[in-house]
Amino acid sequence: MAGRRAFVRGAAVLTGGTLLLRLSGILFRSYLCVRIGDAGMGLYQLIFSLFALAVTACTSGLGLAVTRLAAEGGGALGTLRRCVLLAFSASLAAGAALWAGASPLALQVLSSPLAVRPLRILACGLPFMACCACLKGWFLAEGRPGVPAAADILEQAVSIGTGVGLLNVLPPLEALMLGSTLGEVSSFSLAGLCFLRCAKGKKRGAPAPVRGILRIAVPVVSSSFVRSGLSSLENLLVPRGFRLHGADLESSLSQYGRMQAVAMPVIWFPAAIVTSVCQLLVPELAGAAARGDKAAIRRTAGKAIRFTLTFSFFVTALLIVFADPLCRFFFQSAEAGNLLRIMAPIVPLMYVDNVVDGMLKGLDQQMFSFRCNLADSLLRVAAVALLLPLWGMAGYAAILFFSEIFNASLSIYRLLRVTELDADPVTWVVLPAVGAALLYYLLSLLLAFF
Repeated sequence: MAGRRAFVRGAAVLTGGTLLLRLSGILFRSYLCVRIGDAGMGLYQLIFSLFALAVTACTSGLGLAVTRLAAEGGGALGTLRRCVLLAFSASLAAGAALWAGASPLALQVLSSPLAVRPLRILACGLPFMACCACLKGWFLAEGRPGVPAAADILEQAVSIGTGVGLLNVLPPLEALMLGSTLGEVSSFSLAGLCFLRCAKGKKRGAPAPVRGILRIAVPVVSSSFVRSGLSSLENLLVPRGFRLHGADLESSLSQYGRMQAVAMPVIWFPAAIVTSVCQLLVPELAGAAARGDKAAIRRTAGKAIRFTLTFSFFVTALLIVFADPLCRFFFQSAEAGNLLRIMAPIVPLMYVDNVVDGMLKGLDQQMFSFRCNLADSLLRVAAVALLLPLWGMAGYAAILFFSEIFNASLSIYRLLRVTELDADPVTWVVLPAVGAALLYYLLSLLLAFF
C-alpha cells in the first residue's frame, strides 16, 4: 500500500510538472508565432531538429541506464559516477562536432546563414544537459521524482524568461537559443545541488560494470540516434516536398511550422499525464523483472494500456470539438485548427505507443524498440520524399497516420508477447471509443446551442 501511495504521489508530481512545462511551452510558442511568424517558427523548429542529433548522442541512453541499474539493486552512486563520466565525454565530442559543423549545416542544409550562431550557442549547453540527464535518472530510481520535475520547471522558466528578455537585444534566433542554453545550465545546477544534499551518508557501493551500462545505453542511444537522424532528414525533406508541390520557401516553412510547432505541441500537451506515469513504470517494471514477478508485470502493463487508451480517446473527442478555438486563441491560426482536427483521431495510438515503448525499455526490450523505430523512420523518410511533392500537406498527414499505426501495432504486439498479457479489445478500445463518441456529440450539441 505504501509503495502504491508513493507511486501515485510521484506520478502526481511528474504530471503536474510536465503539464506546467507544456502549457508554458504552448504559451511561449504562441508569443513566438506573433513575434517571428510561421516561417520563423519553421526555421526555429529545423534548428532544434538538427540539435536533437547531438542531444541524442549524449543523453538518450545513460539516464535510462542509471534508472534501470539502480532499480535492479546495483551500486547506485558508483554507477551514477560512471554514467556521468561517459555522458560528459560523449557531450564534449558531440558539442565539438556541432560547433565545427554549424556553418556547413546552416548554409548547405538549412539554406540560412542565420542558423550558424544559434547552433553554436546550443552546442555549449550539451555537457550540462548530458550530466543532468544522468542525475535525473538517479532521482527517479530513488523515488524522488520531484527533483527532476523542479529542474525541468526551472529550465523552462529560465529559457523562456531569458529568451524573451533578449529578443530586443539580440537577433531572435540567437536570443532564443541562448535562453535555452542558460536554461540547461540552471537545470543542471539545481539537480547537482539536490544530489549533493541527498547523497550525503549513502554508500557508493560497487558500480555496475561498464559493459552492463553500455548493454542498456548503446541500443537506446543507437535507436534514438538513428531515429533522430532520420527524423532530422525527414524534417528537412518536408519543406522541400512542399516547395516541389508548388509552395515558395517562406510558404513551405510556414506549413511546416504550423504542423510541427503549433498543431503537434497541442496534441502532445495532454500526454503529460500518461508520459509521467510511463517514466515511473521503467523502474517499477525493471524491479519486477529482476524479481521474476510476471504477475506484477502483467498487472502493471494491463492497467497502463487501459488507462492510456481510455484517456486518449476522450482527448481525441475534446481536440476535434475545440480544435478551432484552441488554435485561434493560442496561435491566431485557423489553418492550424484544421490540422489539429485532422490529426486528432490518431491520438490514441500516439499515446499508447509512447507508453508501451517506455514499458518495453523497462523490460530489457530496447533492441526490439531499436529495430521497430528504425523500420518506421526509414519508411517515413521514403514516404516523405515520394508523396509530399505529389500530395503536399494531405500526403504529410497520411504519412503520420501510417507511421503511428505501424509503430504502435508492432510495439503492442511485442509487449503482449513478452508479458504474456491477454488483450482485451472491449475494455481497452470499444468502451472508451463509445464513451468518447458520446462526449463528442454532447459537446457538439452544447456548442451549437450556446
